[in-house]
Amino acid sequence: MILKIIQNKIKNKINTKYIKITNTSFMHKSFNKNSHFQIIIVSKDFAKINILRRHQIIYNILSQEIKKIIHGIEIFAYSIKEWKIKKKKIFRPIKCVNLKNK
Repeated sequence: MILKIIQNKIKNKINTKYIKITNTSFMHKSFNKNSHFQIIIVSKDFAKINILRRHQIIYNILSQEIKKIIHGIEIFAYSIKEWKIKKKKIFRPIKCVNLKNK
């Protein structure tokens, strides 16, 4: 359900050509099953926006979910031109470091 909420909120604010949201919570032992996500988003809206601003836009859209549910987000935000170059890349989620064991 949270995947649909995230997707709908993003699609309502950004004109997406492609969006993929993956729940990566299983890779993080100390968090619940809906706490970590990887978002790949492609939009013509990103054509003249730097990567920092793209991330800020997405964080703003998901601000309520970040406060209440989401602990971690990996964001890959591309313009259509960038996606044509990058889309063959394999997007592997970042593994969580369990700081309690250090």
